[in-house]
Amino acid sequence: MQENPQSGQSRIPGRLANWMAKLRGWPALRPLLGFIVLVAVFVGSYLYFQGWPGLSGPEPSAVEEPTTPAGADQGSAPSAATPQPVPSQAGAAAGAETGTRSEPRDDVPTREVAGETTPALAWPVTNGRTAMGFGWQYSETMGDWRWHPGVDLAVPEGTDVLAAADGRVVGVERDAERGLTVTIEHDGGYRTVYASLAEASVEAGQQVRRGQAIGKAGSSARVESAAGVHVHFEIWLGDEAVDPNTVIG
Repeated sequence: MQENPQSGQSRIPGRLANWMAKLRGWPALRPLLGFIVLVAVFVGSYLYFQGWPGLSGPEPSAVEEPTTPAGADQGSAPSAATPQPVPSQAGAAAGAETGTRSEPRDDVPTREVAGETTPALAWPVTNGRTAMGFGWQYSETMGDWRWHPGVDLAVPEGTDVLAAADGRVVGVERDAERGLTVTIEHDGGYRTVYASLAEASVEAGQQVRRGQAIGKAGSSARVESAAGVHVHFEIWLGDEAVDPNTVIG
């Protein structure tokens, strides 16, 4: 007896219902299904962000650069294949053509060092003898070791003290320990101090030039009286004292 196809098809839902009833009886079914769904979501997300073909969308189409016809007017814009000289190169080329070159200037008060303007500093006196150096020094006057933020230059009485560089006088005062003191600010955050002076010939706010006399050496520094007539000279960069021997050639 042949089986009616329609009767066979009607038994399929019944078989599926039996299978579903059996699966519902398994206690680990729901955790297993949840785990499978979690793994599928993780794998899909990973493939999407890794640019897996078909998941991350279509690749952007390349945009073609518009081409200019060979006969079109190019205007006056320079060709990309021909680099244009920078101003300094142009000046050097012009000098080479004319056979001339720029000579170094002696009156330039500053120089470029690592992108910062540094004043061209000079010693405040000529033929000065170093009575005390920079750093930790033994003070003959005080009888102890102490930090000395400058140098003491012994000179004859009446010697002019000169500004070490162009700048502006920011202080003329009589200090209880260092005596009559002149302070000058310079470019690049530099500051110079001249102490133990006998007299000062400048005042606060005055502009001075390098080599201009600002006073005379003396012995007004109470803590340096053993050095005799001298100028106590300091160089500061911001809040840091600098050894003048490392700055002045």
